[in-house]
Amino acid sequence: MKYSLLFLDFDGVISNSMEICMEEINHLRGKFPSIPEVKTQEDMARVYSVELRHSLYPFGLGDEETREFFDCHSRAMSQRAVEVEPFYEVVRALAHCRLPKIIITSSYAEAVYAILRKFEEFDETFVQGVYGREQGKTKTEKIRNALALFSAQVSDALYVGDLASDVLYCRDVPVDIACVGYGYHPSSYLKKFSPEYILETTEDFVTFLQSLSKP
Repeated sequence: MKYSLLFLDFDGVISNSMEICMEEINHLRGKFPSIPEVKTQEDMARVYSVELRHSLYPFGLGDEETREFFDCHSRAMSQRAVEVEPFYEVVRALAHCRLPKIIITSSYAEAVYAILRKFEEFDETFVQGVYGREQGKTKTEKIRNALALFSAQVSDALYVGDLASDVLYCRDVPVDIACVGYGYHPSSYLKKFSPEYILETTEDFVTFLQSLSKP
């Protein structure tokens, strides 16, 4: 394929964290009761719709409350990283993928590495960087910074995500995006945003990665 640089979301793409994510959203409903309970991908699409920074507006949360919600949620997810497993077959395929890789995520980098290290073959040279929540930037800004780091054109890069917001952030750059259907949002919802690729299962993603690695 035409890409020479791979950007990767973490939660829902590499990290099998949706159950814990939903538990923590539901826990935070004690403080933010207008947010609906989440139990399924479809529920997640309702709560984490559009760009995440705007996703809680329909439930009456303003900018300050939205930041507080996501700060609390990210801290809780980081504290529970020990409970989260990676999608091992995906990490294995990424380890063998020849393209340079940057993880661009709303999670803290420390939590990302803690989960990746559960894969016995993990080596920190496996990725060229993790742009996490501690940077305080949007994914669009992180993608642009990563492109600059590699002196790459937008057409050189592909982002892999699992949320509608990932598609929207990529469109702002713009870079192509592949969306996985096994993450936080169902593929039926993601298709409404017209990503370049839909990868329904981890097996589909592994096969896709193998095709990216071919000369």
